[in-house]
Amino acid sequence: MLLEGEMNKFNNIERKLEAFIRKYYTNELLKGAILFFAFGVLYFLITLLVEYFFWLRPAARTVLFWVFVAVEISLLVKFIAIPLARLFKLSKGISYDQAAQIIGSHFPEVEDKLLNTLQLHKEVGDSELMLASVEQKSASLEPIPFKLAIDFKKNAQYLKYALIPIALFLIANYGGKNQVFSSSYKRVLNYTEAYEPPAPFDFFVVNESLEGIENKDYTLQIRTTGDVIPEEAFIHYNGESYFLQQTRPGEFSYVFEQPAEDITFYAQANKVKSKSYTIDILEVPSLVNFKMELNYPNYTGKRTERVNNTGNAIIPEGTRVTWLLDTKQTDDVQMVLEDTVYAFAKAEKENSKAIEESFNLSRTVFKNTAYEVSTSNASLKNYENIAYNLQVIKDQYPAMTIEAKKDTINEQQVYFYGKVSDDYGLSSLRLVYYVADTDAKQYKDIAIKKDNVDQFLYAFPDALDLIEGKTYEYYFEVFDNDGLHDFKSTRSSVYSFAKLTQSELEQEQLQQQKESISNLDKALDKIEQQEQELKELSKTQK
Repeated sequence: MLLEGEMNKFNNIERKLEAFIRKYYTNELLKGAILFFAFGVLYFLITLLVEYFFWLRPAARTVLFWVFVAVEISLLVKFIAIPLARLFKLSKGISYDQAAQIIGSHFPEVEDKLLNTLQLHKEVGDSELMLASVEQKSASLEPIPFKLAIDFKKNAQYLKYALIPIALFLIANYGGKNQVFSSSYKRVLNYTEAYEPPAPFDFFVVNESLEGIENKDYTLQIRTTGDVIPEEAFIHYNGESYFLQQTRPGEFSYVFEQPAEDITFYAQANKVKSKSYTIDILEVPSLVNFKMELNYPNYTGKRTERVNNTGNAIIPEGTRVTWLLDTKQTDDVQMVLEDTVYAFAKAEKENSKAIEESFNLSRTVFKNTAYEVSTSNASLKNYENIAYNLQVIKDQYPAMTIEAKKDTINEQQVYFYGKVSDDYGLSSLRLVYYVADTDAKQYKDIAIKKDNVDQFLYAFPDALDLIEGKTYEYYFEVFDNDGLHDFKSTRSSVYSFAKLTQSELEQEQLQQQKESISNLDKALDKIEQQEQELKELSKTQK
């Protein structure tokens, strides 16, 4: 029973030693992790810096890469793998005696006791005296906390080593060279590939858009940035090289004259080449053929006419105009007026050389019209705007001139001689008469030709059934053939005529006879006077 009790106390000492050893290697693992980060990352950054500054060849980069791998593996084994293996007893760690020495260095008062106890335990046999001694020493050591001999906080002193690679990374990465590690890392990782050192300058295309317009000059703007400014530069495209025009130090330009297709190019100066660029040339919506069909109003008597290659015309009012357009690379055509937009109707047709688009639009034109024809496609909206003008000639009113003469014998008879004309043709002529101060008009048609010019004779009142004793007013009215405006008309001056009664007519005739006799007497008197003057003249001559 004594032996069993003594051994239990010693087993407690062993368990405390095992706990101490686990904490010892945990501490070693923590310290190793800090040191592995510090030295591993530092060596990693040094490796990248060597490649960044020296641009090693593939063979040298291969050595640099595998040396880096070997160093990192060595650091990993030393600082991480070995403490882990000893922590989990995969390899032999410190012994109890070594643990006792470490504990003794922290607790000087127990160093000799703990070592003696371990040695006595090894030498104990059946001697009850030695067992008692082990029991006594174990009992005195049992209250001491061995794990306090390990202080994790002391590992903070190694953090200063971890700050070294962090500071190096920040200085190199944010000191104006933000590609230091990323570029050299790629080269170290791909150690078998050959890399060229970076050029002392780079080319940049300044143009906002690499899109040109078909058959329209495109000006390319190029700028160089870097430590070196080239004095001259070239542009290469279509298998040819051309000088770039220097506009100012480090800036160049080049004009592509009326390009018809996409252009792929690159710039070069001092053996430094830019990457390849492509200028996309946008196809231009264009008019291939322009026709107008002019369908004149019927009253003009003009045949339908076709006008080619122009949108300008002088046309009569009411002309039906049909625009017929053949286009190329066009999706949409519009007619743009001052306040209205009309879309052309599309009808594709097959051409012997290419597929062309045909568009048409019909409008009846009544007034002067200024318009634009605008073409568009998917790339260019309202690209081509061509201005035209349609000048409309208004149909004129018919013209009429009249001469009137009274009959010298019968004052109830008036003779009219008239001329009528119109720009496109006459339709009718009539006499309009009515009792004065009334609205009951009566009409009599007068025959005329349907030509542009005609004349007529008319004796008023002719055979008109007029009421005796009434005063009539009358005029002539001629009409043109403008059915569009309901046949415009022109009137003559208004004439007045008094229809005499039979007694008034007889009285007037008697008055005329008296006047005739009176005039005759005056004529006879005048003749006698002239005869007398002749006689006196004859006497004088004699």
